[in-house]
Amino acid sequence: MDHGMDHGMPHGSDDDPVLRELADDLARDDPRLAALLDGAEPAPAPHRARTRLVLLATVPLLVALGLLLPPTVAVGATAMLLAIASPLVVCWLCAGDGTAPHAR
Repeated sequence: MDHGMDHGMPHGSDDDPVLRELADDLARDDPRLAALLDGAEPAPAPHRARTRLVLLATVPLLVALGLLLPPTVAVGATAMLLAIASPLVVCWLCAGDGTAPHAR
């Protein structure tokens, strides 16, 4: 049996079946955390790239519209957009992407 780094556990602790089972559960429930504990670089979350792309596309458009409209209209439209978008953003953050471990 290999006594190296297995599932992020230090030397010699892979002999304990309980620790091995906990490491397997962690790897199944939260692979990014298991990769961090293992010392490997975790894969980037795919939604971050999509979010950056959306921000890169919408921010210049909103800035251009803000510069073309009168200041009162721009501030009012921005306030309305933020007021409408804030509950949606909170719901999106609470929903997550399903990788967070759930309470049992």
